[in-house]
Amino acid sequence: MNKAVSDKKVVKTLIDICLSEGLREVVISPGSRNAPLTLTFAAHPDFECFSIVDERSAGFFALGIAQQTQRPVALVCTSGSALLNYAPAIAEAYYQNIPLVVLSADRPMEWIDQADGQTIRQFGALDNIVKYSCQLPTSKNASNWYVNRLVSEAFYHCQHKDAGPVHINVPLDEPLYGKTVHPEDKQRQIKQIISSSSLSDQDLNLLIEDWHKHDKVLIVAGLRKPDTKLQQTLRTLAEMEQVVVLTETTSNVNGESIVTGIDKVVSTITEDEVHFFKPSLLITFDGAVVSKMVKKFLRDYKAKEHWHISVANHHLDTYKQLTTSIEAEPADFFEKLIPQLTPVKSRYRTTWFNRVERSEKHHEEYLAKNGWNDLKVMAHIARLLPEKWQVQWGNSSAIRYAQLFNEFYNQDSFCNRGTSGIDGCVSTSVGASYISKKPTLLIVGDLSFLYDSNGLWNNYLQANLRIIVINNGGGGIFRFIPGPSDSEELETFFEASHQLNVEPLANMYGLDYLMANSEELLNESLEQLFSERNKPIILEVRTPAKENAGVLKSYFKRLKEEL
Repeated sequence: MNKAVSDKKVVKTLIDICLSEGLREVVISPGSRNAPLTLTFAAHPDFECFSIVDERSAGFFALGIAQQTQRPVALVCTSGSALLNYAPAIAEAYYQNIPLVVLSADRPMEWIDQADGQTIRQFGALDNIVKYSCQLPTSKNASNWYVNRLVSEAFYHCQHKDAGPVHINVPLDEPLYGKTVHPEDKQRQIKQIISSSSLSDQDLNLLIEDWHKHDKVLIVAGLRKPDTKLQQTLRTLAEMEQVVVLTETTSNVNGESIVTGIDKVVSTITEDEVHFFKPSLLITFDGAVVSKMVKKFLRDYKAKEHWHISVANHHLDTYKQLTTSIEAEPADFFEKLIPQLTPVKSRYRTTWFNRVERSEKHHEEYLAKNGWNDLKVMAHIARLLPEKWQVQWGNSSAIRYAQLFNEFYNQDSFCNRGTSGIDGCVSTSVGASYISKKPTLLIVGDLSFLYDSNGLWNNYLQANLRIIVINNGGGGIFRFIPGPSDSEELETFFEASHQLNVEPLANMYGLDYLMANSEELLNESLEQLFSERNKPIILEVRTPAKENAGVLKSYFKRLKEEL
């Protein structure tokens, strides 16, 4: 058997295992060196293959699919710098435990660092942001047993427990084109039996004993995909007098007994009131929290104990006070805990909800008198957004404004908060809307949208996709952040001021376009945006560039006032 055929046997073994492991979606960026991978995937009827030219956009498109399905999605690229363009999406997947399988075609090892075209040191290039990486053997020493083992191990790390992205580097020699080889031997599948890791009765009893020592228990929900079981257990806990549950839109937890819009409350707590609000026992779980105010409050005013719950048992010490790391699925842990808890007399829940009521009153009064700006725009969107839509949030200002409006907590919310970058929100939304088929709304700022406008450069835009771009002429968040807001270089180097508008991009990519620059136009446009159409729509909302920071500062000042 010649060398080229042997390379294709390696590829076929790899792809057979992908199929047996449940991988079905393959996002391919066109190239030459990856031709054997492309042709073999495309020839198999059980794979759905997508062609996305821009590798950075392709990475986030795949992330959007995997975010919705929670199944592995493959990314296939050619050799050279193409692989490096996956890095932002892979980093996001790493910190959100989203399963992506990077398959990078490469030159044979002997040509690395030999001035050959599209050749870099690919093996290990993503090691800091993947759960596992390997390089498949070249044709001269290829062994089906060895290839099978490496790929099976990659899928184990991709899917089980501390899941996340993996990288398989595939050196391929020329010729790269021709018929795909289908070996007759059936590939073995290495099954992984996962033990059910549950707390022992002894450990659970110790935690229950600890719980009963505290009359102020604060549970802070981090980034989390929608989970009905978790939501129900938290609602049950939140009915207890000594328990307060704080949640954000990206936690996907809500209920009458749960505190939403936490910045509206935490921002009002004075130094004299801290002892009423700070917890004795702090419980956290899962990923990042958006609110800087909550993080500062909990770092400055420490609890006596801090439990963090995680399947992967990371010692996540965001608040600099971790005392107990609990390896468990949060919903399962709370479900076992609840039946064994006894009521504790406390005013902790009442204290928080009295402040919630005050803050909501000030919130409504301020909005009623507020003029045309980003805050008012978000209020209108929150009021008119239909139920049961999926919302994809852009980073920076958009996701922070989202926390202030209770209506947004009734939707399934997603955001690239693993790394909190602006670089892939459009592409992620396109991938998510394609695979989920649900009505999907991306709410994003102008810089984030423009940075990832290549996310619209593909054939997979669906009629269920809606995009609202809030265009205030630059990165308005830097006018609110202390430091940049006081700098002479604000507009050029922080805010990146511009006079661009979105309409030419909408026209170029074939999307319907709407524009609003007043409350009346916004309400009319939102009605059109949320109506049924056979094309995706972009609504550009133009707001003043300089007023928004002042509005937000005066908003939080108003919240602090007594009734």
